[in-house]
Amino acid sequence: MKQLLFSILVAGTTLFSTGQAQAQCYSAVQLDGVNDYLHSPFSNYALSNFTIEMWINSADYLTNDVYVTINQSSYLILGGWQPDGSFNTWSDGLNPFTINSGTGTAPATGSWHHVAYVFDGTDQIIYIDGVPSATVATTGSVTENNGNNFGLTIGARFDQTQQFTNTTFEDVRIWQVARTQAEITATYSTNLTGSEPGLIAYYRFEEGAGSTTVADLSGNGNDLTLYNTDPATVWTSGLFSQDSQGTDVVSNCGPYTWIDGNTYPIDNNTATHTIVGGAAGGCDSIVTLDLTINAPVDNSLTTTSSPTISSNDASAGVAYQWIDCGNGNVQISGETNQDFTATTTGSYAVIVTGANGCKDTSACFAVDFTSLDESSLISGIRISPNPTNGEFSISTLTYTGELNIEVMDLTGKLIYKSTEILAPNTSAYIDLTNAANGVYIVHVSSMTESQSLRVVKK
Repeated sequence: MKQLLFSILVAGTTLFSTGQAQAQCYSAVQLDGVNDYLHSPFSNYALSNFTIEMWINSADYLTNDVYVTINQSSYLILGGWQPDGSFNTWSDGLNPFTINSGTGTAPATGSWHHVAYVFDGTDQIIYIDGVPSATVATTGSVTENNGNNFGLTIGARFDQTQQFTNTTFEDVRIWQVARTQAEITATYSTNLTGSEPGLIAYYRFEEGAGSTTVADLSGNGNDLTLYNTDPATVWTSGLFSQDSQGTDVVSNCGPYTWIDGNTYPIDNNTATHTIVGGAAGGCDSIVTLDLTINAPVDNSLTTTSSPTISSNDASAGVAYQWIDCGNGNVQISGETNQDFTATTTGSYAVIVTGANGCKDTSACFAVDFTSLDESSLISGIRISPNPTNGEFSISTLTYTGELNIEVMDLTGKLIYKSTEILAPNTSAYIDLTNAANGVYIVHVSSMTESQSLRVVKK
């Protein structure tokens, strides 16, 4: 069976797009302006510099709406648009403690807008849709350890009792650093990884119908809980379809059948497949194939003179490892050549590994020595060494007398013949140095007995 070298799904950055939405794809929460809000106890952070970002869409953009408040050790508020079209923010300890974006920045109702509030230690800045709408020179520092413990609230005033907003939220980010305009616009329409330096809370609102919590994707544990909402209806599609984009990197030995059901015989980096609802929030997952096809190894075997077996793959750089099929496919020590000569009855195969990494195992090949006649034995005949490089000795422990010695290859051809007088602890020496490597049958006989032994020359 052909081996798949590797398959890796590389999750690409999920890009926001305004393409046609698929089936219900959740990426936002819609608060009703009556008593809905989201809350996290939130951790204490030193906010000597900060950035708060949000995508919002409201049917009215009312004056007293409050969108995001942090009231845990420090006190920060992103407020609503005023009648003159200005957007307000507040920060305890800064001078001025409140700024607005200036008249004429009120958005059209029912439309999406990105708002960012930044303090860089020198200026407070409000960005509307990536454009700085107010830059105010600022002194002081954000008050810390002020005794407040209301945490993070989205969609209402910090005490969660008033100034509820009829607004849909998508993608809220809180940073412990001041982000530049270039940094904000580079990522405000792109999902973050959650591990960006300075990111202390990150919400994408992709949990979907039935959920009552929103995960903090920064990994800091500042999860939100929904209050006074209907979990079945509060979740909605946002501005962005947020299909998950990924690449399936595959290297395969021979033709490859992909998740789309098609079989690809050659390299391919253009095929795509959509897994409907396969991404977070019920969004689709779009996968692109990046396939490299490598030539498979030849796993066939040939035998011209059993028990010698040969792999038919003689390609450059190929590696071999012979295994014992009858012994749990254990590797046979030292048997790493293209040819293998069995010395005992059994079943054998070879693992072939190509220079390109492709690997395959041959079918098992049976070798049978049981046809040799060993029914009449001369007591104590021994061959040593076995296997041999050509020279070996024949000895006996108990027999005394004349012995005829014949060495034949497996075709029956006579290679060596002699008559020797042996006694206990004496030896006859045989030299097959000039013979080909392989298995030979040594036939030893007296007037009344005979024995056939195997010897392997390597």
